[in-house]
Amino acid sequence: DSPALKENRVAVVQSLSGTGALNLTASLFHKFFPEKEIYLSKPTWGNHVKIFNTAGIKVNTYRYFKPATRGLDFE
Repeated sequence: DSPALKENRVAVVQSLSGTGALNLTASLFHKFFPEKEIYLSKPTWGNHVKIFNTAGIKVNTYRYFKPATRGLDFE
């Protein structure tokens, strides 16, 4: 009974790995939102920034971890 299904507004993708999923996401973002930027946490996995940069997506970062307290960085 979903209007989205009835109007053919649903799409699905599948990947084999986390890196593959991220690469697929970056490709889709570049195709459908080429002028947009994304934000990744800092720190993040070493390959995340490279995947998005390779796809042509501008990457910004935000802090969430404070090493001095080993906790969240609310400042």
